[in-house]
This record gives sequence, structure tokens and C-alpha cells, in this order.
Amino acid sequence: MNLSDVVERVGYFRNQAKLSARELSLRVGKHEGYINKLECQDFNLPTEMLLEIVEALEVEPEEFFSKNYQNYKIDKVLYDLIMALPQKKKESIIELLQK
Repeated sequence: MNLSDVVERVGYFRNQAKLSARELSLRVGKHEGYINKLECQDFNLPTEMLLEIVEALEVEPEEFFSKNYQNYKIDKVLYDLIMALPQKKKESIIELLQK
């Protein structure tokens, strides 16, 4: 994952939360143009600040960093359901999907 990927995700989750760049900037204790500058990739983002942004967006880090973050919630439901199945049923599902 590179800065471009992180910036894309910040924008995605910011829009999902219906937050303006200004509002998110203020939520993480930065000047009002901070997120806008980040989204324009004007600077590198320290890891600590990224985690503060993720927290301010009220997104779990697992969801933010998920490979398929836009479909994370439905993928998570499927994952949880599959993980609760007995091994035999998991194998049957794999066999069915491979056909």
C-alpha cells in the first residue's frame, strides 16, 4: 500500500461518513486545510496521524486496510458465516464454487 492508496481510502471513508475535509481536519486537531492537502498528496502522512484519522472516521483499522475495503462489510458477514461452518460444509462450498 502506498500514499495514493491511503489517500484514496481516507477520501472514501470521509465521504461515507459524510464529512467535509475541513470537518475531518478539525476532528483530528489539525488546521482546517489539513485533509484537503493530504488528499492532494502535498505531504507524507505519519502513521500516528493516519491512525487518528481512521479513528475519527469511526472505521476499524481492519476495514480501512482491507484489500477490498469498499465491500468489507458484506465480505465480513460472509467470512463470519463461513468460519462458523463445520469443516465438511466448508469443503462442500469450495467444491461448489470451483465447479
